[in-house]
Amino acid sequence: MSIQSKLATGIIAVICAAAASMPVQAVDLTATEITSVNGRVEVKKTDDALFKKLHSNLKLAGPLKRLDGGDKVRTYEKSGAEMALKETCVLAVKEQSIFEVPQVLGQAAMQQLTAQQGTILFKVVSGSNFQVQTADVIAGVKGTLFEVDIVDNFVSMIETPALQIGTITPGATNINVYKGEVELTHRETGRKRKLQAGEGLAALSSPLMKLDSIFSEGFTPMRKFNPVALLTQNFGSGVTSLLNIDASLSGLTSLPGLGNFNNSLGSNRLTGMFGGVSDKIQKLVGGFDRGRDYIEGAKELSEAFGPGFRADFSKYRPENRGFMVTDSRYKEVYLGNKSFAACKAGAGSKSAKFEPIDEGVQLTEGNAMFRVCRFKNADTDIEFLASHYVNGKQLVTTVDVIKGELYGRIPGSLEHFRIPANEPQSFVYSTDTGKGSLMRSSAGALEDSLKDYNFSVAAKLAEEKGQHDQQSNQKKKQVGEKILNKVKIKKFW
Repeated sequence: MSIQSKLATGIIAVICAAAASMPVQAVDLTATEITSVNGRVEVKKTDDALFKKLHSNLKLAGPLKRLDGGDKVRTYEKSGAEMALKETCVLAVKEQSIFEVPQVLGQAAMQQLTAQQGTILFKVVSGSNFQVQTADVIAGVKGTLFEVDIVDNFVSMIETPALQIGTITPGATNINVYKGEVELTHRETGRKRKLQAGEGLAALSSPLMKLDSIFSEGFTPMRKFNPVALLTQNFGSGVTSLLNIDASLSGLTSLPGLGNFNNSLGSNRLTGMFGGVSDKIQKLVGGFDRGRDYIEGAKELSEAFGPGFRADFSKYRPENRGFMVTDSRYKEVYLGNKSFAACKAGAGSKSAKFEPIDEGVQLTEGNAMFRVCRFKNADTDIEFLASHYVNGKQLVTTVDVIKGELYGRIPGSLEHFRIPANEPQSFVYSTDTGKGSLMRSSAGALEDSLKDYNFSVAAKLAEEKGQHDQQSNQKKKQVGEKILNKVKIKKFW
């Protein structure tokens, strides 16, 4: 080893030793703030129009890491965050999560943290009357350690700063209690359940409730588990110390933080929520989990074994990094789930920026327009046009549904609404109020080039289908001729 290498190794060893000996900063519960970030984490302040990326070095994050009631926090793929809510709780937030900070914090008031999707681990101060609300359930807790895992019932194909545009799918909220007690109230049925340490179950959305009569009250059967084992499996061994931390305010204040907990959501989450039920239901739920539509999946499976054309989408890959578009031409991208989008900058923007999200793309900068279609073989079952532009303190997203059922939702909220078809609608979001309304759009809200755009993938699928049909007809003709040649006609005199 050279002198330079030895010197470098010695310096690294000194730095590591110094870092190891530095005191770990305790959690500060006198304020509501993000205390640790890993990867891409964004915050939307109530007076901001957009989510803003949080600097990975929180010392450089400025006021963005300090949170107020109504602020929204979002984590992306392979990302996570740790937070403290003033005098209330500490949170570990996994990847692909979105939630809203309660308006009022502290031990004296009723709290409601609204979570749209993802997984969050809570360690709550004893005596806090704290609630977590999802699309499926309200969880009321008192001095406890528990996990909320939300499989969203909304698939966002296109997301603008004002609106998520997509389809509805079966969803559920899974709750695991590691310490203490949680009382659950199903938002649709009003039925209640109480969970103690080592118990868990899932609150289901309407489509899943119809799978079997045992789900009529909105819950799966209760599951029993070992708190240490499951906590280690879901978040890592470093988090198990929370089981031994006193749930008092002083006990949590002495907490040295959660460290590098496991951020991954894992796969087949929906199927895992149905542990202990019959194999038949497991298979149905597995269909929802993989394709989110087992009925259509069964139809397509039968088509695959029949003579009909079967489109192959395996050669297409979704975007895996951010990209830009200009106002001069459309960029065609694959969204996944047999869906495609043609994107272009618009309404005075020379360019626009996009980021891939779980099942679509998100507009992060500039004004833009889109044409989106979802294929079923060579035909489409969902197709729509959309545009987005900023008008002062108003964010305007216009949508024209050409085919299928389409829904909208404000990013971070729980409620969605159906977007009417066959007449362009504009969703106008006010950055002053944080609210939006749907109204008939004005003439010319969508450019003619968007209406006239033809997907190259549609032409390719049509060509493939034509070739398949031609070959199929030729094969049928050959088989028919072969059968006829084998037929012997008997003549009777």
